[in-house]
Amino acid sequence: MENSFQEKRLGYLHEVGFQGGIRKAADVLDVNPSVISRQIALLERSLHLPLLERRGRNVVLTEAGKLLSDHFSETQKRREVLSKQLNDLRYMRGGTVSLRIGPGMVADFVANELREFSKVYPDVFVDISSGDMSATLMMLVRGEVDMALSFGPIDNVSLQRRSFTRGPICAIVPEDHPLKEFTVIAVSELANHRLIGLSNAYGVQRYINKIFESENQVFTPAYRCNQQSVAITLCQAGLGVAFMTAQSLGQQGKDSKLLAIPLDHPIARASQCHILRSSDRRLHPASEHLWWLLVNYLERTQTEETL
Repeated sequence: MENSFQEKRLGYLHEVGFQGGIRKAADVLDVNPSVISRQIALLERSLHLPLLERRGRNVVLTEAGKLLSDHFSETQKRREVLSKQLNDLRYMRGGTVSLRIGPGMVADFVANELREFSKVYPDVFVDISSGDMSATLMMLVRGEVDMALSFGPIDNVSLQRRSFTRGPICAIVPEDHPLKEFTVIAVSELANHRLIGLSNAYGVQRYINKIFESENQVFTPAYRCNQQSVAITLCQAGLGVAFMTAQSLGQQGKDSKLLAIPLDHPIARASQCHILRSSDRRLHPASEHLWWLLVNYLERTQTEETL
């Protein structure tokens, strides 16, 4: 058998074992479930061994399947270590720090802590990516990133986590909007206004969904954007009410003459951002330094918000 095909089949098998089912593995890998079933069947045929067995609604690995899955996992980890070491050599021997940042938080990070980090570690290559929470958690568990900075509701996960109050979620409106006189806005007040939503990759949108659900309402926006900057532009044009924290709006709100009016809801007041890392993976000194820069920055801004 060709090595590339064999490795792909082992990868499918490992993901099925990790996710506890073929359909869940297919969703994560973004392939058709029948493709995974067919490739694992070919692997079983070539080895003359069963690799999966059904237990109730779940599919689990047989002893042979576990051996192959463990081998695949160890091989991937060795490759990742090798790749990281080669990257360290490639980028001025200064090492690499990998960071995943939730949408809407990049500007804060670049303007503040990345500048400070680069003064201390000018030769370290910083690999920054952005994406939704579920993919971020999976990357942390697999050791694909050193740490992650994210905003929004998060389930209890087996990761080291520090959480910080990010300030209330606000309704964002132009200075001439009918809601401009409100000091706080109840969800019921939004019923007669056109709303601007973000994609669920944004933690603030997941919070907004929960807020409306708690009021037995369905969040039905007139517009949905996959970029916060687009939502701000629509809001500035008077096309609807957007949602974000005052910190996320920042200087852009002042320049655009937008108002951030807190939502009168406990979920909005308790909104949090999180910095996460693997609980069983040791960070190298540069990554550890960045971790504490972020922790201290978030602690500091949280304190400033409460003063």
